[in-house]
Amino acid sequence: MRKLLPILVTILINNYSFSQKVDTLNIFSFSMQKHIKTLVISPSHTLKKEIPSVYILHGYSGNPERTIKEDIPSLLRLSQEMETLFILPDGNYDSWYIDSKRINSKYETFIAVELVNYIDKKYSTDSSKTAIMGWSMGGHGALYIGARHQNVFNIIGSISGAIDFTSYGKDYGVEKLLGEKNKLWLNYTADSQISQLKKSKQKILISCGIDDNFIKQNRDLHQKLIALNIPHIYEERSGEHNAAYWSKVANTQLFHINNYFNGKE
Repeated sequence: MRKLLPILVTILINNYSFSQKVDTLNIFSFSMQKHIKTLVISPSHTLKKEIPSVYILHGYSGNPERTIKEDIPSLLRLSQEMETLFILPDGNYDSWYIDSKRINSKYETFIAVELVNYIDKKYSTDSSKTAIMGWSMGGHGALYIGARHQNVFNIIGSISGAIDFTSYGKDYGVEKLLGEKNKLWLNYTADSQISQLKKSKQKILISCGIDDNFIKQNRDLHQKLIALNIPHIYEERSGEHNAAYWSKVANTQLFHINNYFNGKE
């Protein structure tokens, strides 16, 4: 029995180390007059009085549950390891995380204002350590919202980002948000907000797979950031526009985010 005891203790410690709490919240949006489902992953135990937070935006047609199950399953483990809060709002399939004047869809306001205020009040967050990241449509959302709310988000991470939807947005719900294709569309692309980052102190992370259909847009973004002398980390690696790529790169970006929060970058 004495020989078994250390093994049992080890198993209990390991289970405790990787445990976490997932809250399912229905947060009321005053701007849209409806509740938005949001999952919040938090460490079950931490020595920190205030913990960092990362807002994670899913891609087109996604949802928070799919994010945990398929897109970034490591979030459950990383929340505890990083002692960080992960917030996963439902982007309503194809909101593109913008404020539409055409229909009642105001996800920029919800995420950057309403959701952040709600989370900061409900959880013991460190507001000086707040990141926003996402992939595909969510990569667009992270760049678009992050650039426009620099006082809220310290770090922006885009994975396989849809940087400029003007050539394909009609097939992905943009028309119902902004009307038939016109010059107005340009103002709502992530690409249109990049110049706002010229004086930003935010850390910017960008990654795209070599075989991704959005690789040219991301390479163009990289060159634009260089031309504007905007510091950033740009990465290309083998991969397509799929969860296999997002799950790997999300781990890399969260590693950088964690290092930044801890003063190592």
